[in-house]
Parts: sequence; structure tokens; C-alpha cells
Amino acid sequence: MKQNKKNTSTASWHLVFVMAGAMTATLIGSGFATGQEIMQYFVAHEWTGILGVMTTFLAVGFSGSEFFKAGFAGKQNLDSPNDVFKVFAGNKIGAIYKYITLITLFLTYAVMVAGAGATIQQQFDLPVYVGSGFMYVVSAITVMLGMNKITHILGNIGPAIAIFAIILGLLSFFTYHGDLSQVTDMVHQAIASRTIQAASGNWLVSALNYVGLIIILNAGFIAQIGIQANKQMETKLAALLSSGIYALGIFILYMAFLGAFSLVAGAQVPTLTIANQLNPWLAYAFIIIILLAIYSTVVSILWNVAASVTTDKTSANKVATAVLGLIATAIGLFLPFDQLVNLVYVVAGYFGIVFLFIMIWRSIRNASANH
Repeated sequence: MKQNKKNTSTASWHLVFVMAGAMTATLIGSGFATGQEIMQYFVAHEWTGILGVMTTFLAVGFSGSEFFKAGFAGKQNLDSPNDVFKVFAGNKIGAIYKYITLITLFLTYAVMVAGAGATIQQQFDLPVYVGSGFMYVVSAITVMLGMNKITHILGNIGPAIAIFAIILGLLSFFTYHGDLSQVTDMVHQAIASRTIQAASGNWLVSALNYVGLIIILNAGFIAQIGIQANKQMETKLAALLSSGIYALGIFILYMAFLGAFSLVAGAQVPTLTIANQLNPWLAYAFIIIILLAIYSTVVSILWNVAASVTTDKTSANKVATAVLGLIATAIGLFLPFDQLVNLVYVVAGYFGIVFLFIMIWRSIRNASANH
């Protein structure tokens, strides 16, 4: 692994923005871009969802900073991306998390690639395998470029997706906000009738489960981004900036969905529903945003899985990337994974909650030891 670079007196803001952008890109997947995650984890709790957004901001900022720092600190001998779990939880518990993460990542890649195919099929009436095959090819080629190139590519894509989503949310909120005065009753009725789903019956559990899933899916990749930092201040600034952008995007779309609840309740893709109402051309643009969101997530996932069994940028790594990606794509196309993945996500989220508390306890213990 690389050795620590010499600390400088000031942070490199260019590197901070690149790291924050790459982290944001890994956080923003199809669930965020389509609006489904925001509906189930935040809107389903009506006004208390604001507390969930705040919790997400704080917990993602904390965990992102810790993972960045783990990658940066002496470059921690993270021979496999998910060895970062061992840094916080020890070898035995860390190994359990490592394998839980690999299973979750593999299934997530399969479903997201299939989701890309379904999106293109819905909008352009093309066979599912066309979109799925395209997403597999472009993600595999990107992963083969290596971690440094991936960081810079995703560093540019992440903020762009977030900004577009924020603009869409603001346009929607200023156009459709008539449901705000009665949204509490409307949300309760929608949940009772199963028009919308709630991740949990409690806003705090929903928010923590959301962060827990983020930890399981992204810890290894975020730690690897941190390896590229020159000093610890850059890791803290990047995590704060990324979690701020991410939370702002969640909050804007959350408010937009509350204001237009009668329009988006029950919609499979709430953001696309709003975009079509505002302007059909905007909907076509948002299809691109959804595909970019899927791309940014599956690239980090496929890199993680391949780098867990081979060394980055080697011939073996390229073969593993191609083979594992192809197998996952085939699984996503031919097996009914919806219920299985929903179960995996919820279970992974609760494992992530436990790991978040392990991180908090370790941080408190280290702070006490330094005083």
C-alpha cells in the first residue's frame, strides 16, 4: 500500500471536492434518483421525516469521515477494500461484516443493472437486456481503469446528479405545494392503504437503517478514496461536504414530495412523475440522471467486489471484473430477486446500525485515551 504523504499546512480544495464528489456519487444510487428511498425512509414519516434527514446528515458525515480517515491513516494495509471493517471491529467481527458486505454488494449490482434495463425498456420500449448489457459493459470498462480514474470520474458525476435532483425538487415545490396543509392525514391514509411503503414505523429507526445500508454498501470504497488524501483535514472536509450535499438533496426532494403528495403517492418513480408533469423533455433528461446514478453506484460496487478477490488494475482484476459483472448481470435478468433483495437490504441495514454504534464507541474510546 502507499505510504503516508507528507502533510502540508493547507488542504487541497481540488482534492477535497474530488473526494466529496466521489463519495456523493457512491451514495446516490437509483433509489435516490428515482425518489423511492426518500418516499419510504422519510416522506412516510411526514413531518418527523425532517428529523430523519438531520440524523442521516450527521451519521453519514461521521461515518464517511471515519472511513476516509481509516484509508488515509498510514494507508491501513487495506489489502481488500472491506478490510476496513476489521479496522473498527477487530478481525473476527470484521470478517463477518466483510462477507455480509460482499453478498449484499453482489446482489445490489445484479438488481441495479437489471433496473437500468427496466428503465430503458419503459422509456424507449427496448428489450431489458439492451439496457442491462450496456450498463454492465460501461461499468466493467470503468472499473478496469483503476481506482484513481474511478475517483475522478465519479467525483464529477456525483455533484451533477445531486444538483439536477435539487433543481427538480425546487421546481416541483414552487409549482406543486398545495398538499402541505393536509399532508399528515394524506400520508397516514396512504400507509394504511399500502399506497406507499414505510421502511419502518419509526422515523429514527428508518433513518438509522438507511445509514446502516449506506455503511454496508459503501464503507470499503469510501476508505479507498481516503487513501488518496494528503492530510487528515481533507478527509474531514470531504466527508462534511459530501454528507451536506447528500442531505440537502434528500431534504429538497422530501419537501417536493410532501407538497405534491397526491401526485407522487404510489408512483414507482416519483421524480420521473414530477418531471413528466413539469415538462416531457425534462423527463427525458431525468432518465439520463437516473442512469448516471445507477452507473455511479454500480461502478463502486463492482470495483469493490473485484478488488476483494484480486489486486486493482492487474490482469486478474480485469478478468474478475468482467466475469463477476457478467454473472451478476445474468442473475439480475433471469431470477426474480425483488423480495430477496428487499430482505437482504433490511437485514444489511440493521447490521450497519450495529456497526455505526461500534464506530461511535471506538471514536469515544479513542478520544478519551487522548485526554
